[in-house]
Amino acid sequence: MSEKASVLSDQPVAQLTVRQLEALITAVVRRVVREELCRDYYVDAHGIKVLYKAEEAEPSYLAELEEDFEAIQQDEAELSSSEEIAQELRNLAM
Repeated sequence: MSEKASVLSDQPVAQLTVRQLEALITAVVRRVVREELCRDYYVDAHGIKVLYKAEEAEPSYLAELEEDFEAIQQDEAELSSSEEIAQELRNLAM
């Protein structure tokens, strides 16, 4: 860990020793894993928020989901098919 303390945030990677680089990568991976485990949801491949089953959801998030569901049931929400969204993304890329 003393190696980690000697790495400056603006120090070029070429100037790091192998141990410093290893310590830096280890610290970054641990931080990312810790952040991922702390969230109560994840975003799936389709960009949809999915709650972890083992976690309790925030009441405000559940209220938001309920409002969205009610809007869909009452035809107040504009829905798009996955094909429409894919076509819009293709159009943006061009």
